[in-house]
Amino acid sequence: MLKKKLLKISITTVLLLFFLIPLFVFLIYPNYNQIVGPIKRLNIQRSTEEFTFQVLTMISPPKDRVMGISDTTSTSGSIEESLGTNFKLEQKILEELKTKIKISSIEVEGYIFEGTDAKTMDTGFWHFPISHHPGQRGNSVIIGHRYAKLPPDKDTFFNLDKVKIGDRITVEQYNNSFTYIITDTKVVEKNDISVLQNYDDYRITLITCTPLWTADQRLVIIGKLDKLYKNT
Repeated sequence: MLKKKLLKISITTVLLLFFLIPLFVFLIYPNYNQIVGPIKRLNIQRSTEEFTFQVLTMISPPKDRVMGISDTTSTSGSIEESLGTNFKLEQKILEELKTKIKISSIEVEGYIFEGTDAKTMDTGFWHFPISHHPGQRGNSVIIGHRYAKLPPDKDTFFNLDKVKIGDRITVEQYNNSFTYIITDTKVVEKNDISVLQNYDDYRITLITCTPLWTADQRLVIIGKLDKLYKNT
């Protein structure tokens, strides 16, 4: 009885090999790159991060409760609302120059827009209008939402807390390019307008909400203009 079972198993194994070996040789092996390549390129970490972002988005509080930057009631006295209501913007120079900010180390990239209130951030990164323009002497302040958009979208400051001292911030225009080196990162209270003050050096200040999913404080990233910037 045992011999019959062993014989059946042996015959079955031989038949399977007889079928599978030609299948591998003639079908699978010639298409090895097409089959295995996508599997090798599968980025498990990226997939995990995207899944985490989706989960956090679903469980996070409603945007109208925590998106303080765009809620003028909850941001009374905040950095974003310190501009006042009487300011007038005569010309949107940065928009005319198609100004874009890039931080390659955290895959941030998006256009800078100009406006007289924090709602400008609903469009993209907001140049605080009383600050200097990028490339000029003084403090150029750019403010952006933290989680109105999530990676893999790039026009968001979601990952701004991931930057490191020495990383580069690039501001591109159709006729100019300015590179800033990050020199400082800090967290301040949401009404600490000292980060808006002017300086004699060439700097850029990036501001967004922190901790993540709240608008309790502000994350501030400061960069100084690289002396070897391009100006054509």
